[in-house]
Amino acid sequence: MATPISAEDKRTSSSAAQSVYASPTGESASVMSFRDSKTGFLGPTSYNAVFTENPGSLSVITEPYDASDPETGGRLPPVSAEKIQQGAEVLSMLRDIPIYQRFTQRWFDLCDGIVVLQPVYRIWIDELWSDFGRLLQEGKPDQLRSLSELVWRNTRKPMKVHGQMTAREWARAASGRNLRWELVGTILSMVGLIAVNLSNWDSIFDSIREKFIDRATFAERMRKASEFCLCFCYESEVLNDIYACFMYEDLVLVECIKGDAHYAAWQRTGELCDAIVAMGLHQGNPVDAQTPFFLAELRRKIFISVYGHDKVVATFLGRPPRLSHRYCKMESPLDLSDDQLFLEGPELDACLSTLDANGWNTTGNLHRTTWLRVWFQHCRIREDILEIALGSNNSTGSDEDIALQAQQVRLKLERLHDSYPSFMRIPPEEIINASGGTTPSGYQNFGRSEKAMRQINAIFTLCIHAGIVHTEFLLQRALINRKRGLDGDCSTKELIPTSRRMLGLVLLAQSKRDFFRDFQGDLVYLLTVEGLPAAGVLAIELLKQEQSRIYTPDILPRSETIQDLSVFISSLATVGPGEGNFFICNQGRRALKRVLDQILSPNHHHQNASAPMLAGSLDPAVMGGAGGFGGEQDMGAAIGGAGSGGLYFPTGNDADFLSWLENVEWDKPGAWSVPGGSQEIGTQ
Repeated sequence: MATPISAEDKRTSSSAAQSVYASPTGESASVMSFRDSKTGFLGPTSYNAVFTENPGSLSVITEPYDASDPETGGRLPPVSAEKIQQGAEVLSMLRDIPIYQRFTQRWFDLCDGIVVLQPVYRIWIDELWSDFGRLLQEGKPDQLRSLSELVWRNTRKPMKVHGQMTAREWARAASGRNLRWELVGTILSMVGLIAVNLSNWDSIFDSIREKFIDRATFAERMRKASEFCLCFCYESEVLNDIYACFMYEDLVLVECIKGDAHYAAWQRTGELCDAIVAMGLHQGNPVDAQTPFFLAELRRKIFISVYGHDKVVATFLGRPPRLSHRYCKMESPLDLSDDQLFLEGPELDACLSTLDANGWNTTGNLHRTTWLRVWFQHCRIREDILEIALGSNNSTGSDEDIALQAQQVRLKLERLHDSYPSFMRIPPEEIINASGGTTPSGYQNFGRSEKAMRQINAIFTLCIHAGIVHTEFLLQRALINRKRGLDGDCSTKELIPTSRRMLGLVLLAQSKRDFFRDFQGDLVYLLTVEGLPAAGVLAIELLKQEQSRIYTPDILPRSETIQDLSVFISSLATVGPGEGNFFICNQGRRALKRVLDQILSPNHHHQNASAPMLAGSLDPAVMGGAGGFGGEQDMGAAIGGAGSGGLYFPTGNDADFLSWLENVEWDKPGAWSVPGGSQEIGTQ
């Protein structure tokens, strides 16, 4: 690992000079930040670019925004009595802050905050309860309405930030008497997010069952209240750092409750990406006269979290990503914990001095930001694969061009993996199977206890390693799809081992459900995002081999694969109707079960006598290209090479395929047909 460099050098190297377009005159000390305006970031092709490039000749004066002054753009209508009442009803939920603190404490005992710095969150709660705790507990309607009016007024004012501001001052500027709707929403969404990731049988719910019934009801109540706060922020035209944190946590909560494929989640993702760009977070976040060090680091953390999430969503749904590296400064935050970012002066300098030239800490400690940095770098390469998988034929070029692109992506992956710190080379199996609480070498002090450290490191290791294998899976599928479209060659020999490895990691996580009791949402994530496409490829390949009676035990051992698929189907069944991805998991479970039933049917070999002989290999387009249902390419009409006998599959997306797989008449000799349809495919 590189030699540590000085704290001062680290400050300057992590804070490159700010673009001239980031402030109207290029002198950020003398004007208001564009992040405080209602226009937001303006780039070099914008209407005022000529003025910002020539401040001496064409000076631009930016007036502070005032919601009550039409001349500065403030045209917000007065808050209606209805909105004030709605706000009072949301604020009434804060009387349960002592209950909420039990949930947040569970998370903070494990690791840092999701996006918001843990010490900042604690200040928010303490200030809010200190000023309004009695009022909230008494719950008098007129007092709650008065408090709602105060919060509405505060939210309509821009937050003032300067370069010498401490993290403690920044936290207090939005809580207590300065309480804002985006802060209220952040509290509620975080509590809901923590609750939805706990298991139904967790003892933390025992004390609140009489009031909130169960985990699902409690989490849904948090989501609805969070949604009200989001609407209040829309109406107040909020655009600031706390709002970005709130939007991110609300998005993840919506995905957990409604499902990753729900339109509400897709819509929220777009709104969050829009806010990130409007704030200029995609163009770098340096320390300057208006931006203190901790806030610059927080903004980078927000950006890489959103950028990475955007690639996961694009993969899962097979849709183009919203944020491209071509228009972003790809800056990672420094590898510091929340507590370290909250430090000042010599104490902060001492922490900065432990970082190497690439921003990794040299003490062996792992933080949430450590894992975010790893995933962010990997998602940059995932974007290249999405371009191959989702791009049009015109944009990706010929067969030779695609092969060259794939080779370049693989070289990038190799260089990236070689550059990772030593902890990334520890296999997930070693972390999970460590006995007696022994932690493998390279893992130190991530959680607040040895048990917490093992749990948090294990889940992050599993998710990232599964994501890395998934990236290779996507690259192989993208190449096969492109070759199928160009020359009909769609061999999947390399895809099968990759699918087996990906499914193996998912099953490893599912075998430790009790160990991962605080990360149930991550287990469902692994099932849907990584597990379903891998299981689908293996199931269809098994089915193809059964139909052709040509087996490849060296690549796809039949008995072991059937056992793995059976365990995976059972794991899908653990996702209940109250889970956001229940529909996806249930549909996948039924489809995979039908395939296994057909393979294991006593009459199967008799029926094979009249079934088509399949040459070639699996057409990967039958399974979701982007890690979930709604894949990136239309499905082919047949399995097999060009000119070979084919097995009918419907064209369309993966949902069409699953529907067909559930309803196809497997037991009809010589032909597979879709019930209710006129098309019947027999032997060719």
